[in-house]
Amino acid sequence: MSQVEGRNPVLEAVRGRRADRVLVDEGSKGVSRIEEIVNLAKRENISVEFVPRRELDRISKTGRHQGVLAFMDRPSYTSLGDVLSGVEGDVCVVVLDRVQDPMNLGSVLRTSEATGVNAVAIPMRGGVGLTPAVRRAAMGGDVYVPVVRERPFRVLRSLREEGVRVVGVDPGGRVNYFDERLTGSVAFVLGGEGAGLSRQMLDKCDVVVKIPMSGHLDSLNVGVAAALVLYERVRQLSHS
Repeated sequence: MSQVEGRNPVLEAVRGRRADRVLVDEGSKGVSRIEEIVNLAKRENISVEFVPRRELDRISKTGRHQGVLAFMDRPSYTSLGDVLSGVEGDVCVVVLDRVQDPMNLGSVLRTSEATGVNAVAIPMRGGVGLTPAVRRAAMGGDVYVPVVRERPFRVLRSLREEGVRVVGVDPGGRVNYFDERLTGSVAFVLGGEGAGLSRQMLDKCDVVVKIPMSGHLDSLNVGVAAALVLYERVRQLSHS
């Protein structure tokens, strides 16, 4: 059983019919967002329990529950095959390699939901999974964007077999991201904090783009990098 904490993340979990049980601070009655969660949960026949705040403090894994948390019994992950079978037209997938920071994965999920990404793929080992901290940072993005947890090389092989173009995002890229065509079926591959993409992953890409840097630093965190290339795709689609 996984859990999600915080008012906005819990609201989206309830709205997306992913929550099975909601715990609410008994002292928060009358708070508008809490009341919205409670009323929606009742309409969806989701169990709601009012408990002392100290009980939420004890259960919380993030320390930022804002008076409400929810439990989900349903699987957190899906398969790439299920994702691809449900997509009509072009597909867009974000493939993350060894991302460790929960805030980065949460940020990528939130941006992916906003930009129409079909799935985010993460490795089975060596990276953060869908923890409560990730769900808190995703602010509901994890409810709407399927997360695939499979070996990155297998994911890329399957995507290429479906005609998906693989675009790596790395400081060593030879072309600026806004000068590359990012429309059509695309998989964006981004590496973890510090090391970036491995040579093996770079070799699997059809093209590697870079984000130009004008200051003293040579890279951005993966959450920001993903947002830039995904919104550039949105911009290009709007002009195609």
